[in-house]
Amino acid sequence: MRNEPDVVPRVLPDGFLELASPHTGKSHRCGPKGTMMWLALQRSNWDAERASLEVAEQLNVDPAGTRCDVDAWILHFHEAAR
Repeated sequence: MRNEPDVVPRVLPDGFLELASPHTGKSHRCGPKGTMMWLALQRSNWDAERASLEVAEQLNVDPAGTRCDVDAWILHFHEAAR
C-alpha cells in the first residue's frame, strides 16, 4: 500500500481528519479510529501489519481484530478511488 500523491490530509477544527483529492473532488472525513489508522499507516511506511500492531497497542486490544479493521479501512479507500 502507498499514499496516493494527490491526497491532501488536513486536520479539521473539531480534530477530525479530512482526506481530500483535488484531482477527483472527493473527500472523506475520518473519525478518531480512522485518523489513528491513517497516522499509523504513515508512520509504518504504509505497512498494514505494522500499522495494525501500533493501533492495537494504542487501544489495548487484540491485534488480529485491529488488522481486520485496518484492512477494511484500506479496502474502503481503494473502492472509493475507483
